Amino acid sequence: MPSWREVFLYFLFLGFVNIGGPVAQITMMFNHMVEKRRWLTKDRFVKIMAFCHMLPGPEALQLAIYVGYLKRKVWGGILAGLTFILPGAVVMIVLSWLYVKYGKLPQVMDALYVLKPAVLGIIAAGIIKLGRAAIRNFFLAVLLVGAFAGMRFAGINFLLILLIAGVLNLIVDRGWPLVKKTAPTLPVMIGGIALLLPFADSRLFQVTWLFLKTGLLSFGGAYASLVFVQRGAVAQYHWLSDGQLLDGVALSIATPGPFMLFTAFVGYVASGIPGAVLATFFVFLPSFIFVIAGVHYIEKVRENRAVQAFLAGVSAAVVGVIAVVSLDLIPEALVNWPTVGIAVISFLLIALLKRDVAFVAIGAMLGGIIYSSIRRFA
Repeated sequence: MPSWREVFLYFLFLGFVNIGGPVAQITMMFNHMVEKRRWLTKDRFVKIMAFCHMLPGPEALQLAIYVGYLKRKVWGGILAGLTFILPGAVVMIVLSWLYVKYGKLPQVMDALYVLKPAVLGIIAAGIIKLGRAAIRNFFLAVLLVGAFAGMRFAGINFLLILLIAGVLNLIVDRGWPLVKKTAPTLPVMIGGIALLLPFADSRLFQVTWLFLKTGLLSFGGAYASLVFVQRGAVAQYHWLSDGQLLDGVALSIATPGPFMLFTAFVGYVASGIPGAVLATFFVFLPSFIFVIAGVHYIEKVRENRAVQAFLAGVSAAVVGVIAVVSLDLIPEALVNWPTVGIAVISFLLIALLKRDVAFVAIGAMLGGIIYSSIRRFA
């Protein structure tokens, strides 16, 4: 069994180098944990990942928490998760401060001018990948299209869409009687949420509630969190614009840590450092709770067909609502033909050539800096 020091130093190391999104991070962890350190067998690693894929939130963080728990129990899981997040969180808060203070400088604006369409291309590639994983039969494809149409053209709340999609797939897969058994719990859940409403006018409470909800319900991977944040921080609370949200996503992709660290940027823009800290804490808190509380139930949950059916429906609908949010972001990113070209190239690099997400983002950022320099000296 690795020592506390070894666990701390390894996950701190990961916290500094885990650039490139969940696929790159999980690949790196497989190489280290299975092939080099031999902390896990290949089969154990695959089973853990299957469990993490069922949970809302970032899979790579959940894998780190799970392995930390296996090696050093509860405090090992907490230590692994914190050291995995903290380096990137600190970097994001510093970048957020620099963005707010210097974001209007021509050099910064030129870099972001190139980076925004690149991020849109990255998100489009992510939608394709999620869609391939989520659509396992014709009915799930219908749910995906229905979720897109319901949110885009009928204006239905996306949380309601996800709930309906999950229940519909549960009915199709398992039958109506099973759904009736769980229905009485809904009034209790709604009543518990209602107790919090008197505090809803506080900005910090709004930050806390938005990002806790994001962490709890972002099924379908990190890109699903973009839906919650865009609908809450941009459309509902107006803390920032779609363009600023894209800037935050771009910074997150180009820095170490989970993709969902863009929430620290949004929290900072909303309420400064307290907002950034609250956003970071509450968006990742559910991952710690779900993993540590669920370690002993991994096989039962994976074999529960009702849970699997509900989550399959939600995952299909998530792809549709992410597509809607992506369309909302287009006017901020694609402002002329060169930006359209950047988005297409980014998409092709990831979707067809399988290039690393961080490679594309950092390349776009460097391209923006070069573009700015040429403009200054031309």
